[in-house]
Amino acid sequence: MSITLRQLQVFLAIARTENLSAAAQVLCMSKSAVSQSLGELEDRLGVTLFERMRGRLLLSAEGRRLKPAADEMMERTEDIESLFTSKNLGQLRVACTLSVGSFLLADLLRDFQSRTGWLPEVRIANTAEVAESLLNFSTDVALIEGPVMNLELATETWLSDEMVVVAPKGHRLLEGTATWEQLSRERWILREEGSSTRVFFDAQFALKLNRPNIIASVNSFETIVGMVVNGMGLTFISERVLQDPFYGTHLRRVECPERFIRQLSFCLHRQKYQSTDMKTWMDFCRIWAQHRVEQDREKALERERAAAFGF
Repeated sequence: MSITLRQLQVFLAIARTENLSAAAQVLCMSKSAVSQSLGELEDRLGVTLFERMRGRLLLSAEGRRLKPAADEMMERTEDIESLFTSKNLGQLRVACTLSVGSFLLADLLRDFQSRTGWLPEVRIANTAEVAESLLNFSTDVALIEGPVMNLELATETWLSDEMVVVAPKGHRLLEGTATWEQLSRERWILREEGSSTRVFFDAQFALKLNRPNIIASVNSFETIVGMVVNGMGLTFISERVLQDPFYGTHLRRVECPERFIRQLSFCLHRQKYQSTDMKTWMDFCRIWAQHRVEQDREKALERERAAAFGF
């Protein structure tokens, strides 16, 4: 008996859900049929693909070896199917970290759909969760704001992002450039520890301060911005929040002695097969980023001219 695409599909579903019942639900199959398909595949290969541990099915060493090849086989099958139809099959799975999701994703998806007529499946999570989804192939490609340390993942610079100190309108530090001593006396509302934004703050900005007074660590940009608007403290956040049509009207940038720039990146598994849809998405994102940089530059020049004339 030869290995079938259905067996590989079952294998991938179990690998992603780590549970026979959940995989059966995803595939619209019975649990017994899923179990039988897995057993036939393991018999055919002569290996055990999963280790049973406390009700979960975790990939064995052999399963980890099979997963990239199985994923590529299914992606290539979808590419073949799409050769004879003008419609996208809706299989691309994209993940974004929170800064990208909060300040860029809506515009990016709007423009992508306008150009291609379809949208990928999207999830937003922190960097650690996104990296894990790439490692287990439940995500095809991601747009992330921070570094990843796993050698199985590859990154490609996508777009620069300036990080700034943000205060509510009328704050005392909005006149002139704030000193490090002044900033050290402020209260700070930051992202949770382990997030890319917090790591960047701790590694770059906090070193300039004398014992920063962090009064809250929050995993929601909306809550952080709301607390800043309410005068509870300052935050360190993407400059793009100031361009937000709602929040930007209530917030102001605090000029600091230095500028802080980080890189947003594509991230994907090194063994990930790049399907036609995945290439379409990444190529569009690259072009979109170039246009966005030009738009941001024009807006900055407009603000400078307005400031020069006192508008």
